[in-house]
Amino acid sequence: MNKNMSLVRMWAELFSAIWIIICVAAPVAFAQTSQPNTTPAPVLTDAPGESRAGGRMRVTFINPGISDINNPTGTFWLSVSAFMQAAADDLGIDLEIIYSERNHLLMQRQAQDIAARPKPPDYVIVVNEKLAADEMVKVLDKAGIKVFVLLNTFFGDQATAMGKPREKYPSWLGSLIPDNQTAGLTIAKRVIDKAMQAGLYGKDGKIHLIAIAGDYATPASIARNVGLQVAVNEYAKVKLEQMFVGEWNKDKAKYQAQGALMRYPEVSAVWVANDPMALGAIEAVNEAGRKPGKDIMIGGLNWDAPALGYVQDGSMATSVGGHFMTGAWALVLLYDYHHGKDFAAGGTQLQYPIFSALDRENVTQYLAQFGKSDWGKVDFTRFSKVFNPGLTEYEFNLESLYRNIESR
Repeated sequence: MNKNMSLVRMWAELFSAIWIIICVAAPVAFAQTSQPNTTPAPVLTDAPGESRAGGRMRVTFINPGISDINNPTGTFWLSVSAFMQAAADDLGIDLEIIYSERNHLLMQRQAQDIAARPKPPDYVIVVNEKLAADEMVKVLDKAGIKVFVLLNTFFGDQATAMGKPREKYPSWLGSLIPDNQTAGLTIAKRVIDKAMQAGLYGKDGKIHLIAIAGDYATPASIARNVGLQVAVNEYAKVKLEQMFVGEWNKDKAKYQAQGALMRYPEVSAVWVANDPMALGAIEAVNEAGRKPGKDIMIGGLNWDAPALGYVQDGSMATSVGGHFMTGAWALVLLYDYHHGKDFAAGGTQLQYPIFSALDRENVTQYLAQFGKSDWGKVDFTRFSKVFNPGLTEYEFNLESLYRNIESR
């Protein structure tokens, strides 16, 4: 564990300096809807999060992603919104979604604008993209608006400065993140094992691996990189040739993979931090006259639809995902808090085993149930302790979704 933590600090110190020069921009707003659920909400009581007796709770999500479905960074953040909207419909929550278009400075301005509203929402959900959420929490806390941090939370010096939820900033209720280090580790092991099974060793008797990371500063990206390095350290016969930073972008990753394949002709495994970049790598491999899934193994993350098609036909070894559901799980936690069931009993800095790995063996089941992203078939009230008083532990994972569908 100490070794892994030192790796986290190493990546954070290395990338934080580089991040200063990185900036992306473009403002737009977008929201998605899904079929409403008619399950009545329970009567409000004098709960810790209650702001309007008898009224529907109002939540604003500042989505750091891009609202254009055709953008080369992929549709992950649109999937987050769609799954959240389905949960909001079931739980009777008025959900507003604002897109920051991968512009962390715009993201901070949006938080300031919300704080200045004459009638702000009851809760704001933010993401620590590009390490920008600390200022967002501060401005919202100062305005007395309850805030929840999602997917990327604070670490290192930033975590020290922010303290724990509900202490220095009492309106910061908590955070929910998936285990990104385990996700990075899982991708690495899947592509390495597949390459070994296929006997794709270089002349030196080793599996030659390249990696395409997401960005230089986002905590999720850094943690996935650490997971990769942990895996590489576990295999004596693996050589990590080089790590590139693709900025989550398919086109940039394709360009980097093209160069890597020429520079390192013995590469037989490609670790990629998200599915859009994995698709770029697949295009580069095909154009180089090689066969993904045959003489080179590629793994990504997100469960994007095109990637799952490649998983199904064997071109991709795996896609790790499920974290797009995290926003909906946060709504369940906030709903319960709002109605008197404070999630703090289980901690305020929460991490659940949200990630799962899809491969050729299990992807068909997922596509059969959720391939059309019909989230209206999920009954989100069944995940709530308010609706289910006997529920003792939250279950936020793929298996619980399957059970949810089967029991309806």
